Amino acid sequence: MNVCFLDPGFPSNQREFVRALVSVGARVHGIGDRPVEWLDGELRGWLASYRQVRSTVDEGEIERAVREAQGEVWIDRLETVIEAHVLPAAHVRERLGIPGTLSRTAWLCRDKPAMKEALRAAGVPCAASAGVAGAEEARAFAREIGYPLIVKPRDSAGAAGTWRVDDDAGLESALRESGVADGAAAAIEEFV
Repeated sequence: MNVCFLDPGFPSNQREFVRALVSVGARVHGIGDRPVEWLDGELRGWLASYRQVRSTVDEGEIERAVREAQGEVWIDRLETVIEAHVLPAAHVRERLGIPGTLSRTAWLCRDKPAMKEALRAAGVPCAASAGVAGAEEARAFAREIGYPLIVKPRDSAGAAGTWRVDDDAGLESALRESGVADGAAAAIEEFV
């Protein structure tokens, strides 16, 4: 099996995914935005090939690199474990007919309010939540649901930029710090 893997060397724990794939017999073709010389020798030894791109979130660049690899061998999978790369990789997979996570699923994983709507539609109970695009929408949610709440950018990775809010003063602080007070989009939900 030939696998294109996005950003095999950054962050440093990425190399362990490459090592594991190689250990089960995959041939891993790296795609990254750093020169191959920046990868340590052991990682370079695990890679069947490596292609440098300007950006690992640029779908056109990813597609170009995968097509280039496909000119040499059939690429069975395009994989990533970095949250910001999930949606671009899904788009490229679909365009190139490579099996894997579909764009809709990847988008739902990135957009928390949309994911919660999909879960509710499927009958899965979820904490009360909403997507907000301004301070007044967030305040209205807080009045309706009460505290404690969580405020988070709609597409942040992990817990980056997440605030737990326990009262009105905390909400106002989170709205300023997150940019929601200036119109930035965020997810808000009850803390369970």
